[in-house]
Amino acid sequence: MEIPKTLLHALAFIGTLVCLTVIERMFDFFSFHFTTPRDPLKAYRRRGPKPTYALITGASAGIGYGIAQALIKNGFGVILLGHKEEELNESAAFLKTLVPEEHRAKADEFAKVIVMDAQTATPQEMEAKLRTTIVDGELRVSILVNNVGSNPIALPAFRDLRTYSPNDIDSVIDLNARFMARLTTIMLPVLANRGAGVDERGMSFGTHRYSLILNMSSGGAVGLPWLVMYSATKAFNQAFSHALSRELEADPETRHIDCLCIVPGDVKSQGNCTGNNMGSPDSETFGRHVVEKVDGAVSRGWREMSPYWLHHLQMMALNWLPERYVTRGVTDINKAKRDAFNAVYKPKEG
Repeated sequence: MEIPKTLLHALAFIGTLVCLTVIERMFDFFSFHFTTPRDPLKAYRRRGPKPTYALITGASAGIGYGIAQALIKNGFGVILLGHKEEELNESAAFLKTLVPEEHRAKADEFAKVIVMDAQTATPQEMEAKLRTTIVDGELRVSILVNNVGSNPIALPAFRDLRTYSPNDIDSVIDLNARFMARLTTIMLPVLANRGAGVDERGMSFGTHRYSLILNMSSGGAVGLPWLVMYSATKAFNQAFSHALSRELEADPETRHIDCLCIVPGDVKSQGNCTGNNMGSPDSETFGRHVVEKVDGAVSRGWREMSPYWLHHLQMMALNWLPERYVTRGVTDINKAKRDAFNAVYKPKEG
């Protein structure tokens, strides 16, 4: 049976398009992950002798601290927000030793701390402490990193949803979702205001060019068994970030605020040091990748990025594979992690 020439031409055309698309995607993947700008986040740096600051939540350890290290090495000041005062002060002291040589004389200005419990802070406490630090301190903040998040439930941390108490559920939502939404709402005037002075809420100060919001989600947003509430809040972070990004872009008054969701896979950190996958980066490495890859993601018009190449491949695989394979892989990996974690971190007896 002879195949019509028109069909052969159509198939050849489709095949060519597929090949070109694959080649383009491969080139984009390699150019994104294996090229680095000379001056990362330059667009978000304010002119003048004073530092430009990033407010980072959950920043005394883990990924937040890794991002803080990368930012301060690139000449940004950092405001570390967390609930462990001693750990925050120790982290800030070390960060000051990383200030670039040209700013070393003013190193003390480059790391500030805000002591605040993200699970229990009221809107009034949040506004008061942010106003005291940012407005009264005349700090120029152009970057907000919504990083704080964990699984703050009674041990064991990996367990069935049916065993969760009402307090367990509220704790995860308060830490991972509610605090982030409230903080972003309070900080938007700071990031949006392009002139000097304060708004009617007293929450804006400084001259602005571009601003940036980074919202930390997780590969766990795909839906991890034995971490149902954690996965759900990470999916909230992702949807919140996408929606906010589009909203900011649609308004001429806020179009200068870039908003990007960060989607990490497994990262070795203070709170995630058991049962890690092979090839997982540590928090310092991951933080450096976040800072170095933002410009590339924003220039491509992305709403989210996985800045570490292996995580990016894993996220692509989750999107391409049939659900039955995704479920099997996610369940097997998380079961192994559950067993390793719960064997080390056990409930206190009595």
